[in-house]
Amino acid sequence: MRTAKALLVMALPLLAAGCVSGLHSNQSAQQRYVLRAQPRVAGGVATAATTNAVTAVAGAGRASAEDTLQVLPPMTAAGLDSDSIAVIRPGQRLDYYRGSSWAAAVPSMLQMLAIESLRRQGRFSVVESDTGPFDAQYLLSLEVTHFEAEYSGTGPPTVQVALVCTLGRRAARNVVVSYTAHSEVVAGADRMRAVVAAFERATGDALAQMAAAIVPPAVSSTPAAP
Repeated sequence: MRTAKALLVMALPLLAAGCVSGLHSNQSAQQRYVLRAQPRVAGGVATAATTNAVTAVAGAGRASAEDTLQVLPPMTAAGLDSDSIAVIRPGQRLDYYRGSSWAAAVPSMLQMLAIESLRRQGRFSVVESDTGPFDAQYLLSLEVTHFEAEYSGTGPPTVQVALVCTLGRRAARNVVVSYTAHSEVVAGADRMRAVVAAFERATGDALAQMAAAIVPPAVSSTPAAP
């Protein structure tokens, strides 16, 4: 009987802790956001970065069977290599939204969104990630230089998305084209849902710019069909 009472006394603190951190937690749950960049017409601020910049967009020829592409995991600027939603405060202070995060780390999320955009564009016969089972003719390197909501004063933040996209041949190890896609979108309100919507629009714009510029040479040189 004494043993049963002792066990009950020992269990009470554990039950109390469970009320705080278990199923009945009083703490607000972490909100995770999925980013689905919808197809958009390239309309953000874009800058061609290096040689052989391709201006061909819709109407270029179809991809050949050899125009296969692997998208490498993106490199990121400091502070962006996580699932946290980055914020730049006045004075260039890096911060993150509390209680909210992306459903995946930024590099993984943008890699898959880039693959979807390039597949939708249809200028490569195959577009896959670096974990794909086949050797691709072309490699796409991505560098995420901006992916944050920036507060410059009062009011909603401005979301900035910037991607440095470099297409190269695997065998020759030379650069075909390099392009910087950049988009800025002011959030409709200083609320998480509006900020995520601004991220979605800015990302869609940047990816549309990328997909228009990253074209295999055989396709960019093919005249449009009448």
